[in-house]
Amino acid sequence: MKKIGIGFAVLICILGGAVGVMKWMQLGPFADPNAAIAKPERPDEGDAKFIEISPLLINVLGDAKVLGNFQFELKLEVWTDDHYEETRKKTPILKDAFIKDLHSFIPRMLKEEEQLNLAVLQRRLQYRADQVMGQDIVQSVLIQSVVDNPQQ
Repeated sequence: MKKIGIGFAVLICILGGAVGVMKWMQLGPFADPNAAIAKPERPDEGDAKFIEISPLLINVLGDAKVLGNFQFELKLEVWTDDHYEETRKKTPILKDAFIKDLHSFIPRMLKEEEQLNLAVLQRRLQYRADQVMGQDIVQSVLIQSVVDNPQQ
């Protein structure tokens, strides 16, 4: 009987802790339904601003040799003047983050698929841009062109 009482007390403590965490982090039934995430409104087509990034050259390595080269031309879409200036100043940091990420991501993608999936690649670049710049600064990473130069 004593073991059942101790087990019940431990269960009550765990459940109380879980409810406390959910309330503190506003999760599940404790979430505020009126707290909507404010996303900037899309401007007219003429108001969007684009920042060109110099071409990215990615060497795909495997078996201790270069398997191929990819060259990407990218544009970043931003919607406000403040975001444009901030993104333009941090373009070298973004480019470095893109290169570091693509050096590991492209070989993994090519192991699973025959060729690059541009939709997945675009989402990956958007994810990295959001990590570096913050959410909703860079609205879209546009892949202008991809040149694949396989090694002979």
